[in-house]
Amino acid sequence: MITQRTRVKWISVVALLALFAVACGGDETAETQATAAPTTTAAPTTTAAPTTTEAEMTETTAAPTTTAAPTTTAAPAPAEPTDIRLRLSWIADPGFMGLYEAVEQGFFDDENINVTIEHGGPNVPNSTQVVAGGAADIGVTDPFSLALAMSEGADFVVFGVRMQSDPTGIGSLCDNPINSPADIAGKKIAGGTTDGFLIDALLTANGLEPGTYELIPAGWDMSPVVDGTVDGMLIWVNSHPLPLNAQGICNVSWTFSEMGLPAYQDLFFTTTDFLANNREAIVGFLRANIRGWEYAFNDPAHAIDLVMNTWGGVDLGLVLEDQFPIHEAQIPLMTSPLTDEKGLFWFDLDQIQNIQNGYVITATGLESIPDAADVYDISILESAYEGCGSSLLDC
Repeated sequence: MITQRTRVKWISVVALLALFAVACGGDETAETQATAAPTTTAAPTTTAAPTTTEAEMTETTAAPTTTAAPTTTAAPAPAEPTDIRLRLSWIADPGFMGLYEAVEQGFFDDENINVTIEHGGPNVPNSTQVVAGGAADIGVTDPFSLALAMSEGADFVVFGVRMQSDPTGIGSLCDNPINSPADIAGKKIAGGTTDGFLIDALLTANGLEPGTYELIPAGWDMSPVVDGTVDGMLIWVNSHPLPLNAQGICNVSWTFSEMGLPAYQDLFFTTTDFLANNREAIVGFLRANIRGWEYAFNDPAHAIDLVMNTWGGVDLGLVLEDQFPIHEAQIPLMTSPLTDEKGLFWFDLDQIQNIQNGYVITATGLESIPDAADVYDISILESAYEGCGSSLLDC
């Protein structure tokens, strides 16, 4: 039998067991808490970047302004070439070989010039008439024809002289020679239809009566002299006698200069109006022509081939072998101490004035002619040679 004392005793035991269980449970909880994965601390909050005002953004972050590339102006179209119509004084021969080389080598193209060449001849109008009539822009003539044309109202300017000494003369056979102006009287003289005044000038310059001969129109070769049709012929002494020499035909020739009528020859001229409106083209024409002559002097075989096969020498009956001595004979006529110093085509105004005063007036019968400085414009030569010394070929 369970007594009250025993009941109390058991209650005490149960209470102790309960306390023990709670104590054990508390240790287990503490242990669980101690071994649990540690809690990760949140990353610290980052302070926001300070706000930039709109004005500041505009001032500090705007891209720099780029200046637009300059507009490129299109290159101007090349100027149209200047057309120049050239009237020569004679047929194609070595006297124009430098001009032919200027065409062949493109020297006129370099000057933006388009040249049309028309040859002259023994029985055609003088180039002074052709230029004065407006059918050509530049001509080649002698000082006597020039003076006569100007006395009739032509307004010309000379800008270059090819020959420093005139090769014009009279040729004849040794068995019927004309050795002086006095021998002309009573003779038949072959020449161009406009050559009479030159023979008259020669006679007048020597105090002889003009017109005491018979002028017979003839071509360019000396066959009328050889066959006896005429006694003498107006010639260029550097060319006409050569075929006769080659055939062994004895002949004599004298230049007008040697007989008392010296002059320049092959004057290149234009009108004052054409020069005023085309000065740059005239300078370029002269420069190209001079370059062509320098080229021809350096390579005469090539230049003579042009004479024969490009410009009609073969068709005219020229003999190739004759052209080389013709060229050799013209070199001393084209050169002088003046051209050695200044270059081809140069002229001396004082010498021209002396020729005009002493011979041109006599030859033409004119009372007066313009001063040389009013007709011969040396400034064209000065412009053509500017900065180049006495040679233009490689300038």
